[in-house]
Amino acid sequence: MRKLIAHRGWSGKAPENTLSAVKLALEEPKIDCIEIDVHLTKDGVPVVIHDYQVDRTTNGSGFVKDMTAEEIKALDAGSWFDFEFAGEQVPLLEEVLVLAGGKKKLLIELKQMAGMYEGLEEKVIGLIQQYGLEAHCDLISFDHKSLQTCMKYSTEVNRTLVMLGSPVLLIDQVNEIGATAVSMNHLYVDQEMVTSLNNNGIDIVVWTVDQKSEAERVLGLDGAISLTTNHPERLWA
Repeated sequence: MRKLIAHRGWSGKAPENTLSAVKLALEEPKIDCIEIDVHLTKDGVPVVIHDYQVDRTTNGSGFVKDMTAEEIKALDAGSWFDFEFAGEQVPLLEEVLVLAGGKKKLLIELKQMAGMYEGLEEKVIGLIQQYGLEAHCDLISFDHKSLQTCMKYSTEVNRTLVMLGSPVLLIDQVNEIGATAVSMNHLYVDQEMVTSLNNNGIDIVVWTVDQKSEAERVLGLDGAISLTTNHPERLWA
């Protein structure tokens, strides 16, 4: 079934990966799911931010892995977007889970890279389990080993493999980690790939679709493909 996924929250209307962006997406009935990104702080706390460094989306500088949660929470993560959001913080994953509360499905991208964040998978799944949100969260990642690691801590939380390009052994890679879906850049999705995934019962998510023409092309291949977008309002207009 096709779903409309707000990328990093409703990031076209509020600073990405903030509680404001998540809240806006939660309040819009036409948005089905919310995608967020998670890193691990120096003191082992999962925080919601896209980049490995805080420089682009806060008034701070440095790598997330080298900062404590308290240091990151002290940063301004909103002024870069608009003065209206001055003082907005980088949220803890726990804060987003509490805010969402199972109202809409969360797609949680684990920003693991070659084992950079020891314990990231265990800590994220532990929080999901703590709040009983296993059925309301999907774990997604470019890092295949990270998704394999997730299987040690829960088989109840679905896993989505994020891919770039057109891998030859796509189905094999999906099956290896027991994923239920593949997330692809919309530019690489074609009819051959869609048919292969459909024949193997694998759901398809595409990113980042911000123009109506892009959505129309993808949905012309399969009307059940889910769309990830920074601007949901453009796709239902």
